[in-house]
Amino acid sequence: MVNTEVLVVGGGPAGVLSALTAAKNGHSVILVDAKSYTEIGNKTCGDAINLGPLKLLDKELGIQLPHGEEVAESVESLVFQTERVTFPLSGPGFVLNRHPYGQRLLKIAVESGVEVRADTKAIRAIVDETGVKGAIVQEKGSKESYEIHAFITIDCSGRNYQIRKTIPTELFPNLEKKMEKRDVAASYREIIRLKEDHPYDNKILLIYDSIIPEPGYFWIFSKGKKRLNIGIGWYLDMSVEKGMKELFREVLHKYYPQGTYEVEDKGGYTIPTRYPLMNAVAPGFIAAGDSAFHVNPFSAEGHGPALSAGYYAGKISSEALKVKDASEQQLWGYNTAVMKDFGLSHTKLQLFTEALRKVKTPGLEYLFKRNILTQDQFMALHSGKGLGKSEIFKIILKGFPRYDLLLNLYKIAKGIQKFNRLFDRYPSTPQEFPDWENEFLLIMNNIRNW
Repeated sequence: MVNTEVLVVGGGPAGVLSALTAAKNGHSVILVDAKSYTEIGNKTCGDAINLGPLKLLDKELGIQLPHGEEVAESVESLVFQTERVTFPLSGPGFVLNRHPYGQRLLKIAVESGVEVRADTKAIRAIVDETGVKGAIVQEKGSKESYEIHAFITIDCSGRNYQIRKTIPTELFPNLEKKMEKRDVAASYREIIRLKEDHPYDNKILLIYDSIIPEPGYFWIFSKGKKRLNIGIGWYLDMSVEKGMKELFREVLHKYYPQGTYEVEDKGGYTIPTRYPLMNAVAPGFIAAGDSAFHVNPFSAEGHGPALSAGYYAGKISSEALKVKDASEQQLWGYNTAVMKDFGLSHTKLQLFTEALRKVKTPGLEYLFKRNILTQDQFMALHSGKGLGKSEIFKIILKGFPRYDLLLNLYKIAKGIQKFNRLFDRYPSTPQEFPDWENEFLLIMNNIRNW
């Protein structure tokens, strides 16, 4: 048996930042990861990250923004594109080379005092009636299992949320346990090197092609001269006749035919793309990153939110340790920090994604080509700002006879208003949470099941 103040499960961005932040505040921290030490930080993904979380780490922890070999490309705009419509949505940020950046963060964590136990996977939580007390882990080589006891355990184990799913619901009913197929996206991506330069400098393209199950998309991210990160993804609950790699190649060859590129790297993965857990704490426990559904539901960007959540998890753990209180109430500040940072915005993006499921690409193109919906109005819906009553009325008048499309837009706009008001009342105590969550689920389920 091993004892520590903070146990972090998973060495991705959320895990490393949780461990690093707690260690910088003077606490003993053990981080376990199933990968070898040199592979921690290496992950198959889209590689894009928003600038906001990086600025947070620079301000609060003095961690320099990605630089040198860590940066494949600076991003100025995220571009939404269909076969007939194209316009920018947001920016700025970076397309990263994940491995060197992840290794730099790990190095800072170790220098701050974090003990890293690589090649070690978590099996399950250690729990009693008062809370989470650590985890049972297993060394990859020897297959030896042992217990690590901790004052606070932070689950950053990713999409499989290995610790959270082994916490008994009957003991801690505020902690959500399930994940539905419609909340998970499957993806495949390749890094390719072109024979000629590409026109995608400083851009991230999300391409909605008619052959991809909606709201799935094909992406193109620049990784510097003649290099691209390209991929495809859609939700697991979608009915698909062709395989993912077959559809990927079909769309890719519209842009780059066979023989115009070489594949440098490839891989598939799944990712939770849903609004975040409304509560991600229990006594002695915090979930962060993919294990808490912190991925952007629209763009599927999870790196930035994971870094922010990791910082908040480490900070709140440190505050709890200082007063020797790991109760649900003491850790509740983590929830409020996440909701204020990106929880509300991700929830409103869920509405946007649900509308894309129903309106579909031809419906969107109809709205744009007929100037029923302007680019500014689309961006307002995407950003969660919503639309005013007069704007909605004008859209209804111009949209005749496609009231099916207008109804979906109206529900997004009303849903945004409802969530803005509801999140203004996000509970300050765990005791208030069940009633608030019931209100939340009523609104969300009505929208998702319309």
